[in-house]
Amino acid sequence: MTNRRQALLDTALSLFLEHGFANTTIQMILDASGVSKGTFYKWFESKNDCVVAIFEQLLQEDLLLRKELESSGGYASDFDLLVDQIAIPMSLPEKQRVTELFWAWFYSGEFHLTDLARMQLKWLSERLVQLYGEEIRPYAYEGAILCHGMLHQIANTWRNLHGRGQPVWKEAVPRVLTYVEVLLRAMRERGEHIMDLQTLSLIGYQEQDELPDKQSLIDELRELDRAVQKSKEPAKTRELTKGLLMVLQQEETNRSLLEAVLQAFLAQLEESAFRAEARRAAQAVWWYLEKLKPE
Repeated sequence: MTNRRQALLDTALSLFLEHGFANTTIQMILDASGVSKGTFYKWFESKNDCVVAIFEQLLQEDLLLRKELESSGGYASDFDLLVDQIAIPMSLPEKQRVTELFWAWFYSGEFHLTDLARMQLKWLSERLVQLYGEEIRPYAYEGAILCHGMLHQIANTWRNLHGRGQPVWKEAVPRVLTYVEVLLRAMRERGEHIMDLQTLSLIGYQEQDELPDKQSLIDELRELDRAVQKSKEPAKTRELTKGLLMVLQQEETNRSLLEAVLQAFLAQLEESAFRAEARRAAQAVWWYLEKLKPE
């Protein structure tokens, strides 16, 4: 992602948070970001398109954080890992209002956020199956909906009553997950769904999701690789950057190999001068893998 596009997204988000979507004009975004109108429309077809790009980046960042927590290996149980995978992103001040806006705008139906919401629900439903067993799979999407809905309403109620701050998510999330498990078990025992099966099939439908452009990922990583190879970074940094590019360029995506190299790449570049660029590239690759259909 170019610096100008990133600056534009950051500026647009700040204005949306401060003035609201309806009261923020494209001209306000252009004036505050210093980006020309032609450049704006090169990247986005409309203000709504800009909103979707902001939230897609948010979900990419959350995905990367979840992967890092998963690969850390520092959890006594899968339940504790899932708590942190949900609670830590929600606890970050810079993400709290953005996350609340995402679900509020999704529920409003004013923005085309269906695919992004489906990605969130898919991830959480799979984690619930991993945690509570294959027997709850038919009800897992409803469990994910209930979990997100409860957390969203807890955040809304807290903000309306307190005016500032947020709940202690490390305490609230495990309680919500515990009650979600109770509901899932009850649904399975009774053989009852909360939602009709037609709606559930629409939530789980993935075939119309468009994959991120693999060539764009390759081009971005190739640009980073050129910069790293010309730098004074250690040989291992240069090797891993080149290796990640080579694996991504393979005609047939080897998911296991790509994930392994990506994790090593991120760990190696965490303290390098290219940390920001490496994290952006990794977010894009993880997003590609997340949307890649299972083999």
